Amino acid sequence: MRANIRRYQQVSRESGIASADNHQVIFMLLQGLLDSVAVAKGCILRKDIEARAKAINKSINITSGLIDGINHKVHPEIGENFDALYRYIQLRLNDASLEQSVEPLDEITTLVTPIKDAWINIPQAEKEKAEAARKQASGA
Repeated sequence: MRANIRRYQQVSRESGIASADNHQVIFMLLQGLLDSVAVAKGCILRKDIEARAKAINKSINITSGLIDGINHKVHPEIGENFDALYRYIQLRLNDASLEQSVEPLDEITTLVTPIKDAWINIPQAEKEKAEAARKQASGA
């Protein structure tokens, strides 16, 4: 039964990403990061080393995706700030893994939650302006 639920969740995520715009994809990545950090924290508390490693690796992969998605052309300073933040998060994920400590994970949650909350509340008109600027910067 669990395998069926996991498969459904995977298909749901994949279809959600396939139909999502750039704004929605970033939101999904931020939420996925928070989810995998929460899983890693539970694994550390339970002393489940293998699951902790998987959750932290997933978190690092998500932050890599966030880094790769930064458009440095439209607002270079903002892009640099997010790049630095995501790289710092990756360092803190490594700290959590090496130290087997939840404190770095709590810090990540504290840093990412307000960004995710603000991201989801961006007005539609601003999303459209940002998409137009992105297309213009990429020459599309």
